[in-house]
Order: sequence, then C-alpha cells, then structure tokens
Amino acid sequence: MTAPLLLWLLLTRQLPLTPRIAAHWRTLLPTVLLLLVAVTQVVLVRAADLSPWKGGGFGMFATTDGTAFRYVRLFADAPGRSEELNVTASLEFAALRAQLFPSDRFMTWLGEAVGERELRQGRDVATVRVEVWRIEFSDRPLRGSEKRLRSLTIPIERQPLTN
Repeated sequence: MTAPLLLWLLLTRQLPLTPRIAAHWRTLLPTVLLLLVAVTQVVLVRAADLSPWKGGGFGMFATTDGTAFRYVRLFADAPGRSEELNVTASLEFAALRAQLFPSDRFMTWLGEAVGERELRQGRDVATVRVEVWRIEFSDRPLRGSEKRLRSLTIPIERQPLTN
C-alpha cells in the first residue's frame, strides 16, 4: 500500500489506526508535506501569478515563465513629472521578488523603496506605479507577446523635515 493511499484511508477513517501504522507515521509525514507544498504551489501559480519556477518548483521545466521572461517596470509621478525609472542595483532584490510573485506585499515594498530613493535624491514623487510583465509565446507562428500580470500604484508620503 502506498503512503498517499494509506494516508487517505487513515484520514477518511476507512482504515483503523493499528500499532503497525502508528509506527510508520514518520514515513507519512514527508509525503503529506510534499503534497501540501505541491498543491500550494499549483494554487499560487494559478491564482496569484507566482512563477512556476518558484514556490517548490514543481512546474519549472514545463514552462518558460521564469525570470528570463518576466520583468518589472517602474513609473514615478509627481506634479510636473512623470517618468519611467530603471531598476537600480539597490532595488534588484525587491524587484526580483515582485517579478516572481507579484503580490500586493512585494509590489508595495518595491514601490515604497523606489519612492524613498527618489526622495533621498531630491526628486519629488507623489506616486510610484509598479507593473509586472510576462512574455508569452504562441506556437503558430512562434512569436513572443507581452502581457501585463499586475499593476499597483503606491502613494508616497513625504516625511516632514525636522530641525
């Protein structure tokens, strides 16, 4: 009897918990954890645009949706100013996280970091828009097209100057 089947039978109470089965709980635990991670990753890929290459990597060789085919665009807006910004070295880690898992949390973190950097450099900024894009390929004819996964606008609060 395989471990997943044994676990199913135990959970549905179709198989009584015998001393022999109780002794093998250590073999069931890794199976349950692996299944939990796999199901969580599949759900996040489908529902929250997680890259299949992350979160367990169960789909990494079945798709081209990895870091090479995703990118982040940053836009700073203020009165009299609207421009696209480059991802600098200090923002690469935050941009990579938002690129691979474009959740509100990671995109907000990146947008706030961009706003703080702009204010430190003396440039006015009211909002930062973070966009995560993916390149998708069609098979006939082979052509890449860009698709925006998510866009989030983060308001930037200017801290009052203290004397």
